[in-house]
Amino acid sequence: MIRLLELLGRRATPILAVSLFIGLAMPELARLARPLVAPAIIGLMVCNVMRLDLRAIAGAAASRPAAAAAMLAWIMVGAPLLAALVLAPLPLPPALKAAILLTASSPVLTAAPTFVMMMGLDGALAVFSVIASSLLQPVLQPPVAYFLLGIELDLPIGALMARLAVFVGIGFALGSVARRVAGPERIARNEKAIGGAAVGLLVVFGIGVMDGTTALVLEKPTLVLLYLAAGFATNFLLQAAGIAIFWRMARPQGMTTALVGGCRNLANLVAVLGPAAGPELVLFLAVGQFPLYFVPAIFGPLYRRLAAPGRALTRP
Repeated sequence: MIRLLELLGRRATPILAVSLFIGLAMPELARLARPLVAPAIIGLMVCNVMRLDLRAIAGAAASRPAAAAAMLAWIMVGAPLLAALVLAPLPLPPALKAAILLTASSPVLTAAPTFVMMMGLDGALAVFSVIASSLLQPVLQPPVAYFLLGIELDLPIGALMARLAVFVGIGFALGSVARRVAGPERIARNEKAIGGAAVGLLVVFGIGVMDGTTALVLEKPTLVLLYLAAGFATNFLLQAAGIAIFWRMARPQGMTTALVGGCRNLANLVAVLGPAAGPELVLFLAVGQFPLYFVPAIFGPLYRRLAAPGRALTRP
């Protein structure tokens, strides 16, 4: 089992890409995997929390409070406001605009540290961004969505904040307990296997989240293509904006900030909204996995080159 998990970690890039097409090509398998989507999200958080020393990560962030605060301000407030400005004049369906804005205001993708570590960037900073933005999600995302972005959700703001807090808290609690029980030394010895487990959970999530998408592709191909194009544009443009804003940050940290800024975790919100999420938001979550799962393949070489020793993120 350990060797199998390590193999998953080593072959993560093609495996992640293929898993989405498996979900599309095998709708029955996607239907069976759909109930496992929420547990997979929690499991990814557990894998990420248990792999790194949270005290050391918090200490590193505390040593650069201004940079950490600026990163979180961009992720949780700046990005959705910029997205709202860009979307305002565009003739897109209101439901699609709302899905894009909710994505831009969501915390960093739970799998982002897995992508970051695959590319040799700053894993500690990536985990900090996931932890901090996820902890802030129950406090910030509902008010930002309701009051700043003007998005109406079929769930009272207090109930949404409470559900998000419980959902996020479970992953952190389980990850912290797992790290304490296993111990740092055992976790370090099995680092590759834990990374492979995270990839396996991403495969389960990728297949399960495709449930229902195959039927939509056949019934409304134009709508699916529109949402797919919007998903790619949202991810890539948020990354580009992050590069522009954090261009002068040290090379691994700057690239990490840009990458995690584009990889957002809409799944938490969809999971806690349940039926109130609506079909359009669920569709955007499903097709939005394609840019996320193709990030290592598309951007991996670029990020590795820009973050290589001797190449700083400073203007000429």
